[in-house]
Amino acid sequence: MKQSTLALVQSLKEATQDFEWYPSSQEHIDIVTNDIAQINVHFDITSRYSEPVKVLDVGAGDGRVLKSIEAAFSEKSSISISPLAIEKASVHTSTYRSKGITLLGTDFNEINFLSKQCNICFVNPPYSVFSDWLSRLISQLNFTLLYAIVPERWQDDPAIQEAIKLRGIKYTKVLAHSDFINADRSARAKVHIVRFSFDDLNPDSIRKFETHYKPTLGRNQTDPFQQFIEAELGLKKTYSETTQRFSEQAEKQRIKTEMETEGTPKHEVMVSKGVLWALLNSYEQDLQKTLEQYKLIGQLNPQLLKELGIKYESILEAVKEKLLGYRNVYWSLLFEHLDVISSRLTGKHKASLLKTLSSNALDFTYLNALYVINYAIEMANELIEQSLVDVFLDLTSTDAILRHYKSNERLYRDDWRYTREPQEGVKYLLDYRFIHTSWTNFGSNSWEHGLVEGARVFTNDLMVALKLLGYNNLYVTDNYKDIQAGGKLSIMGDNLSGDTIELVHIKYYKNGNRHLKFNQEAMLRFNVTVSRVLGWVRSKEEFTEEADTEQRVPEGVWVISDDMKIRSNNIPMLTNLRAA
Repeated sequence: MKQSTLALVQSLKEATQDFEWYPSSQEHIDIVTNDIAQINVHFDITSRYSEPVKVLDVGAGDGRVLKSIEAAFSEKSSISISPLAIEKASVHTSTYRSKGITLLGTDFNEINFLSKQCNICFVNPPYSVFSDWLSRLISQLNFTLLYAIVPERWQDDPAIQEAIKLRGIKYTKVLAHSDFINADRSARAKVHIVRFSFDDLNPDSIRKFETHYKPTLGRNQTDPFQQFIEAELGLKKTYSETTQRFSEQAEKQRIKTEMETEGTPKHEVMVSKGVLWALLNSYEQDLQKTLEQYKLIGQLNPQLLKELGIKYESILEAVKEKLLGYRNVYWSLLFEHLDVISSRLTGKHKASLLKTLSSNALDFTYLNALYVINYAIEMANELIEQSLVDVFLDLTSTDAILRHYKSNERLYRDDWRYTREPQEGVKYLLDYRFIHTSWTNFGSNSWEHGLVEGARVFTNDLMVALKLLGYNNLYVTDNYKDIQAGGKLSIMGDNLSGDTIELVHIKYYKNGNRHLKFNQEAMLRFNVTVSRVLGWVRSKEEFTEEADTEQRVPEGVWVISDDMKIRSNNIPMLTNLRAA
């Protein structure tokens, strides 16, 4: 383990990312996990049954503390852990997805901890800034238990003691005196392992609660957001219910309009520096404007607000809704500009990706945006090939199959044309023209115009497949809402020569049938690429042999599957206007 840590430290140094990473020793970790286990015997750590315990490690390094806590819980209780991390070094964060760790932030100084919530927090901060880290976490993070490994002088640190007082933490306990002399990365620091709690966790106090149920931790917990509102804005309880609710959709439209309008500051930033920087600047301006507006309210006479019927709870909720709502708005706007990713995914996989990305609790910062884009690329690349295969399989029917691979002769019955569906495990080619059957293409209500949503998704997914096959500037010749029963539309696109050609045309019928006719070169690309992705063939020659055709496979068609995925070295371009 020590050799592994030293090798990792060397990697951090080579990447100039060694931000005073002195990983906690196993002895330190055991002290914390044993304390948590003891508390869990007498208290419910979460307030909801079967809810995962959110454990946040601030400065998580390689995630060893989170994984140790997770392992300890799995051994000693049925409670599941949701491991969360804040970490700046990409050498570490690049491993989190495979370890099941969710990144909540990168640069400590850029994080809005008022928007973060966890049950248990652990921090082993860089000791040159331990006072700033610990006092800020105590003041701003919404936690139930906080564990810290900090220099012994924390007890005399004014900032930390002030934070403890203001937050109303009544119980601190030094669990152990220790050092890093025998740690994987040794140091001479003398440290305390400290637990901060809002509840009295002493054994005598715990025994008072030994009834037929366990009390929930955090009964006396204070709300850091409310304390921020009162301290920063000067708002004291007596007010507001008349504030208009925050509308994410309206805010998104406002921001997009400003970015698209020539002459506006947002548009100028977008043109000069790209979409990401325009969004970042706009985000900071919106946050600052919101705080300034509510500071003005804090200057009004509380009696006047009371006479007007403005309640304190409403102002508190409105501020929180706006400050946290803007984060969702700007992440959503960034996702909309990741066309280079989403255009390669079918509707099902695009929804899965965006749901995963939208569920993050990261603050909207430059480093976090790069992490999310990198994460999106990694996840998208896992789904891209599956998107193409899904479209191929969805089109597959006995009527759609042109011929089977020669190697299927011993596995597949001669009467396949009379079976309802192709048998599992067979290899085949799709014909370039056939009928695809669905439940319906048109709605039965008078207010429904054109193709139903299922038919639109089907058509959009075909466009995704054609883009993956190397065609660009794709568009449909008719609006979906204008298509009537028996009508058709074509999907057009540019080939490698830059010529715009018809790639497929589709006729939609009331009974759910869709008559498709593909460009034959496009269908060759489709058959070859899917065959290669599924491992049906390993060479162009093998495809020609198995497909029992004299048509040769051009080299440009054979390598399509190599070029479908998004390369990570193109990440910066994804946030540039020209790439969007």
